[in-house]
Amino acid sequence: MPRRTQHLLAATAALTTTVAAGALANPIDQIRPDAPELAAYGAFSVGVQTLDVTIPDSVDVLGVEGKDVPRFDRPLTLEVWYPAAEGTVPGGSYRALIRDGATEVTLTGQAVRDAEPATGTRFPLIVISHGYPGNRYLMAHLGENLASKGYVTVSIDHTDSTYSDQAAFGSTLFNRPLDQAFVVDHMAGMTGPLGDIVNADQTGVIGYSMGGYGALIFGGAGVTQASTEFSWVHPTACFPRIWQALTVTRR
Repeated sequence: MPRRTQHLLAATAALTTTVAAGALANPIDQIRPDAPELAAYGAFSVGVQTLDVTIPDSVDVLGVEGKDVPRFDRPLTLEVWYPAAEGTVPGGSYRALIRDGATEVTLTGQAVRDAEPATGTRFPLIVISHGYPGNRYLMAHLGENLASKGYVTVSIDHTDSTYSDQAAFGSTLFNRPLDQAFVVDHMAGMTGPLGDIVNADQTGVIGYSMGGYGALIFGGAGVTQASTEFSWVHPTACFPRIWQALTVTRR
């Protein structure tokens, strides 16, 4: 076999091995050497917890027909990253679904599952909201990184809007700011070691794509007239409910 061919085969094999190894590792805590200064992890070790919460008496947008406005208890799954107790040794992993909604992969990072939270201070709250579709791990790298810098970050699996349960767009359009508002209130009212370190009086919302839309509505932006005239929009149960709920939250 010609030497050049041998070299090409060896290089191909090495590249294949490297790609395969990288695909297995999927690290979310790697920082490029040319990244901006603030991209580096902060001084805190990071803990992570998964919470299942429910928004009671939600409008079931997907079931609205004419004057019929069904309601249900809307489930949300949250991933919460937070500054961990001193001495926590970094390292952990996540199992996440990718865009096809069926393939599960392992992500590795610095957060330690169910680590004891830091004590003695309260940390500002950051809500992270994925796009349509997405999931709570889409910006897990940012959740970990911000927690290492002294924030409690909570990322939402928005029902009807994840890779595995993507439903009609109307549900995302209606529920996105309400989900964000509920999570802020939920985190503000938490008790126990994790709740003790949350300072919801200082809160930010980070959104990607439809998460950004939700953040804008949550912050006081409006919607177009056309968006209130879809077939699934009930005149008193849909968008007016958003304004009422968010007005209460902003107080």
